[in-house]
Amino acid sequence: MTSHGSAPRDATFQYRWVADELRKEINSEARRPGERLPTQEELAARFNVSRATVNQALSLLRKEELIVTRQGSGSFVASEAGDSPRVPAPTARPEGDVWAVVSERVPPVLLRPYLVEAFEANVVRLDVFSMTTESLAARVVDQKDRIVAKEISPPRSITARLLLPNTESTALAIPRQVSDEDDPRVRARLGGILHSHVTMLRNALYELRRLKIVEDVDVQVRLVPFAPQMKLYILNNRVVLQGFYIPEEGTATLPDGEDVATYDAYGTGATLYPFRASADSTPEQAGVVRAARQFFDATWDNLATKATF
Repeated sequence: MTSHGSAPRDATFQYRWVADELRKEINSEARRPGERLPTQEELAARFNVSRATVNQALSLLRKEELIVTRQGSGSFVASEAGDSPRVPAPTARPEGDVWAVVSERVPPVLLRPYLVEAFEANVVRLDVFSMTTESLAARVVDQKDRIVAKEISPPRSITARLLLPNTESTALAIPRQVSDEDDPRVRARLGGILHSHVTMLRNALYELRRLKIVEDVDVQVRLVPFAPQMKLYILNNRVVLQGFYIPEEGTATLPDGEDVATYDAYGTGATLYPFRASADSTPEQAGVVRAARQFFDATWDNLATKATF
């Protein structure tokens, strides 16, 4: 998932950039559940956009159930329990070949609390399949700082396996020019973002080894010739967090300053859904975790190649 960076010059996509920035703040917990957002006038001034653009951005976040708007009170970060009404399960019996799949609503979650839990274990293992590791890198740095500050006991070992797209592959569906032309500059831009965040994550973990706080640290990176359609975190082989990358049209500013229209999955705030394999988890939850581990291992072993950076 690549980041917009500065505001796009094309006003058509400015509302998505505004939504992106607010989504990052919500998913990083800079804005807490139940917290009131600034007024539309304040947001318009902050982002140097019109109120209409802010209104479009807030509408997008409401559709994603990240915020709720209360008449006369403003917009608020959705509570962790969910402010949206639950959809009642259908009671009609399926007939013929028509089937209704009914499931409990799985609430969206934030990455940080689950990483906090993962790093408090004696053995830390992170298996991650993502576009750039942008969300993960910042949160891992936070956990490294907790360990260095002796806020938590250091784990005995930390292992990270990172699966990422090979930006030299012309088969990447995203990011890609809307014209469907393969532009190496677009892929190179993704490669730069990817490389910087992998470096941040790797440096944070190996610093723990350099300081002799955690002696057993191993970070491996492998590349696949396709872009992930889903962000996947497997934490300590017990917890799975997954969220979808939604392709959207936007603009990318290339290093030479040219703006090109692209299809991409923007931002660092993909909505995540949790599944846990534990003594009190349901068979369905444990089944998702088991299937995710099988998927990751098979992709790692059979389709990925070792990164050279």
